[in-house]
Amino acid sequence: MKAKELAQKILLDIYRNLDEFSKDVIRGDLADIEFKGFYLKGKNGEKAYIRNLDDFENLEDFDVEMRKYKLKSINLKNLDDGLMIINLSSRASKEYKFEANEYSIIYPSNNTTIEFKERVLKWMELEDDELDEKIIEFDTKMNEILEELLEEIEIDKEISVYIDVFMDVNKIENFVEKDEDRIIIWIHPVFLFSNDDVLRGLLAYELSRFKSKFLEIGYRDIIKYCKELKKLTNKKPKVLEKIKDIANKYGDIDSLNLINEIENE
Repeated sequence: MKAKELAQKILLDIYRNLDEFSKDVIRGDLADIEFKGFYLKGKNGEKAYIRNLDDFENLEDFDVEMRKYKLKSINLKNLDDGLMIINLSSRASKEYKFEANEYSIIYPSNNTTIEFKERVLKWMELEDDELDEKIIEFDTKMNEILEELLEEIEIDKEISVYIDVFMDVNKIENFVEKDEDRIIIWIHPVFLFSNDDVLRGLLAYELSRFKSKFLEIGYRDIIKYCKELKKLTNKKPKVLEKIKDIANKYGDIDSLNLINEIENE
């Protein structure tokens, strides 16, 4: 077998055996790929190392010995810097084999999770017309939720809620702008994929900055929002302490159990 043919087989087998998230990273061209332990050995003893896809493109063709390759790990630790590292090992074999039964995945070590990364990919993969449709649906939904909340507690300012399409998508943060007459709440794009209860909790929490009473009327939904934040960031939101006091005040055992679940996940 020639070098290029074998290298292509290995690349295809690597891709076929990746987890769906890693495949999405590659499909979306969100990272440079670096290989470790990926080399071909010629029948005359020469070695050709493939450290990246450019090395594959520029690979000289020569007769290679057969080897058994094993996928050892996928390192996504530096994904925010645009790097994925794929580790392989190999040994001589009578015929080509590829094994990927027990490889490990090293996830990013920052304050976001794979759930968060998957949502970012969903956002980035939307076509323009799909994105427009999603944003219109979101705006309609948020305006309905806002009206419901303001029927219970009035604020003497005009309030608007928008998805912030220009936000740094890799950092979860909602922004609030205010002046004498108006409040604008800018929502991070990952919440485009949240359900109504979570969005109601998000909005009640952001409005509580102006009137704390929103915490009390929306505390059950705020708990669901906190649960989703924990799922996206691995961090326990500080507002849970205030919500716990409210749940205790009402003797709401179900809410207290959910708070305990979030705190101990």
